[in-house]
Amino acid sequence: MINFLAAIGIGLVIGLVGGYWLKGKQPNAMWLAPVLALAGALAASVLAWFIGDRADYGWKEPILQVVLAIAGVAVVAFLASRKPAPTAGATRE
Repeated sequence: MINFLAAIGIGLVIGLVGGYWLKGKQPNAMWLAPVLALAGALAASVLAWFIGDRADYGWKEPILQVVLAIAGVAVVAFLASRKPAPTAGATRE
């Protein structure tokens, strides 16, 4: 249970920091970054549980949680850096 509570804390902290950092580049970063970071951290806990890390909260699981939470924020940063696709009928210059 402590693994999932720690995952929620790690995901929210990294997501809020990343969302605040990206808010000028991506208008919906303030809610999307924490959601994806939280999903990444929870996925890390589930992944660790599936591979057999059920005994205690060692050092491998929090590192995996941080890495996947940062990956969630990186997805938001990637979405912010994309240029919109040209619309139909747009002229090229």
